[in-house]
This record gives sequence, C-alpha cells and structure tokens, in this order.
Amino acid sequence: MTEDKPRFTDNGNGTITDNLTELMWAKEDSWQMEARWVSWDEAREYTRSMAYQKLAGYNDWRLPELEELLTLVDPDHSIQDKYGKDLKMNPVFSHGPLATAWTSDGIGQDGYIVNFITGESDTLYKSKSGRMAVRTVRGTPMSERPSQR
Repeated sequence: MTEDKPRFTDNGNGTITDNLTELMWAKEDSWQMEARWVSWDEAREYTRSMAYQKLAGYNDWRLPELEELLTLVDPDHSIQDKYGKDLKMNPVFSHGPLATAWTSDGIGQDGYIVNFITGESDTLYKSKSGRMAVRTVRGTPMSERPSQR
C-alpha cells in the first residue's frame, strides 16, 4: 500500500477492499442485510448463501478468521451501530451494523467474536444466538499466507 492510496476502497458494488491486507469485505454485515441475529452455525449458513448468491459476482465468500476480523478494528475512526453506539470501524463501512461479529475460529463449542465497541475479541458458545452478526470476506486467508520474515 502506497502512502497516497487509502487503506480501504469502496468498490461501489457492496464490497470494500482492504488495500493493506488485500482482503475484500462485504460493506454490510448480516444484520444490515437481513435484520436478524445469527448463531455461529447460522453465520456459516449465511456465508454459504452469500457465496451461492454471488455477492458482487464472487462465489468464494467465507467467515473471516479472528486475525482478519481484528484488522477492521480502527481506534482512530468510528461508525454508529444499529443502537447509535460508536464502533471502532472506518467510516467506509456502512453505519448500522451490530457491534459483535463471529469469526471462523473457535475452541470446541466456543467460537470467537470481535466486539467493535471495545475492539477486543472474546469467546461465546457457538449455539447461542445473542446479538451477533457476520461480515463476510474473500481472499487468501491470513493463516494460509507465507509468514512475513
């Protein structure tokens, strides 16, 4: 990423490209698109649905890894969640998402979530719906990339 290129590019088709990580994100989370909370299993189903529907013409949408979703935490910027609370996210993303989102990672029956109010991650029982959403991503998973040494 060069100094004159912004961190994020709004592709104008419902997606945002992260010029630092080279990942493409859905501009809206599952709450914004379907107005419902999801459990971890439902997040997986939603992601498969976005791939099947070919969001922005792509069929390789997936749940983000914890490390990937944490890259969207931005303490220098904020957007408003559906309740009007400040989220630590770049304003290139649409206002009105849920504050917490699932990742693909987990330990046993617990899945990792990212809280964009605090900017931290935590675990939650996968079958508990709570007030979680999912923000789909596409691109080479960070866990599969060669290490930067």
